[in-house]
Amino acid sequence: MLEVGFSQVVQSKDIRKYFQRGVSLCKRQVNIINNILSEENLPSPKRWESEISSSTIPPFSNKLMLYHIVVLVSAAMGFYGKGLSVAQRQDLALQYVRLITDIGKYAEDGANLLIKYGWMEQPPMAPDRTALAKKEVID
Repeated sequence: MLEVGFSQVVQSKDIRKYFQRGVSLCKRQVNIINNILSEENLPSPKRWESEISSSTIPPFSNKLMLYHIVVLVSAAMGFYGKGLSVAQRQDLALQYVRLITDIGKYAEDGANLLIKYGWMEQPPMAPDRTALAKKEVID
């Protein structure tokens, strides 16, 4: 629901598009989890759509909203990983892998947006050993 609210107020078109993509991703993931719970006759968590205001005035900067979503998405990936590590049912493990794969790409795209706008440094990269080995040697 945070992404729904943020997508209403964010001032950047590509960040808005990112948030809207997150809304769709979250809906798909919630449906998967709710279906599993329903099959086991367990209650689904309450939804919070009614708590979103109709405001279009940004309460925070684009930077803070994007950073907040990227951190939450990364945390969600960690929670899925914890669930996967203790899942003793193959069907649940398969679903966790599917959820992690989808949310991982989304988290990476969010980090790339932070880098694009200069709000986060590019993480340290491993040296390209092949390119280094091809450098010309002076005898």
